[in-house]
Amino acid sequence: MTARHFFELGPNLFDLSFYLHFPFWKGVLTDSNSDLPGSLEEFGLSKYEARAYLTMIGKGSLAASEIAYYANLPRSKIYQTVKKLEKKRLAVISKQKPLICSAIPPEEAFSEIVNLHERRVKNMKKIIEQLQKLNDEGQRPKGSEERRYFILDANSTLEKIENLIAGSRSSITATLDHWGLRLISQCKPSLVRAVTAGIRARFILGAQCIGNEGIFQLPEGIDLRSGEVSSNVIIVDSAHMVSVDSSNGKAALFSSTDSFGALQPKNFEEAWGRASEINYLRDTEPAVVAKAAELARIVENGLSLKMLEYAVGGTEMPAELVHDIDEKYDLKISDMTAVEVMDLVDSALKISCRGGLKHDTSSNIVSLQSKVDGKHVLPWALVLGSYFRRAGNEPRILQQGKSTQLVHLRLSRPV
Repeated sequence: MTARHFFELGPNLFDLSFYLHFPFWKGVLTDSNSDLPGSLEEFGLSKYEARAYLTMIGKGSLAASEIAYYANLPRSKIYQTVKKLEKKRLAVISKQKPLICSAIPPEEAFSEIVNLHERRVKNMKKIIEQLQKLNDEGQRPKGSEERRYFILDANSTLEKIENLIAGSRSSITATLDHWGLRLISQCKPSLVRAVTAGIRARFILGAQCIGNEGIFQLPEGIDLRSGEVSSNVIIVDSAHMVSVDSSNGKAALFSSTDSFGALQPKNFEEAWGRASEINYLRDTEPAVVAKAAELARIVENGLSLKMLEYAVGGTEMPAELVHDIDEKYDLKISDMTAVEVMDLVDSALKISCRGGLKHDTSSNIVSLQSKVDGKHVLPWALVLGSYFRRAGNEPRILQQGKSTQLVHLRLSRPV
């Protein structure tokens, strides 16, 4: 079964109970050529990992030795296999002996990758719609506007972008997702020559690019911002535009004489004005940036509402909050020093709400600020306060009036 066939099956594929009620279940786990384990390899699982995961789905929570038996796996490999499943957030391993392993439900375990492919399909449809409009224009009778574009395969796309950058005379702009960032970072020699020659280069990166190593491979002199990115569009000298499909690397090359291509520089300028400046990331360790981006994602997608309930209800600041984050998301904040934690929160605030953190050592006050309307910093104050309370440094939250975009945290003793 190919990846294309796999995803065409739709949501019912994840109802693995369908497979468990049939007598061929034992064969699924023991036959290395069966479709279901092979399909899980499409999600990045090894053959052993796929068998172990299917065993836990079918049998429930099991000891490692039981998984090895039912999945027909070498006992010498089973602990390494379940640890990898835990790291991929497909399984949970108990902390007490004997170690008991449980599978994360399929819909929860694979939702992120399914969402990724759905976004890719959505972007592909947008490109097809754009190309269809161009095709429709091409069917106009003589005397109407003529549009021209070229379709490039993946290898030709990289070569063409490199050549356009090398021949640039005034400007390079781009909106990039993780695929586009990886692609353009391969053009570093051409980018270095362009920036050195005084070419103005500006890139808008999608949120998924924050913490990506590709950012640190870009040469100095390129202005970086973060914002909404739905497709990869690279424009050189306002004369040539390349639109790249993230799912397969193919691209469409347009000329600025085409009305569609001529509209894109204006769209970029509007997006640039809404985007957040992220040049500061260059001076931050990639590991810290990645951790800060993950913390921002955690706070915004799940913990924010819960923590606001603490703040609004006047409930005592929970010391166990940081511990819960450590256990659930494996960020290990509790193991960091106070300075490291404040640097982490500062980077996360920059990523999340263009804000930041300041520490006044003379007054023992830590100030947290958001510069985006509707983005509260109270959840961040609770995360930081939880850390300090756990460390024995009692915090007290101070607000300026009813503002939720500027909050101060007074500590009981110096850091």
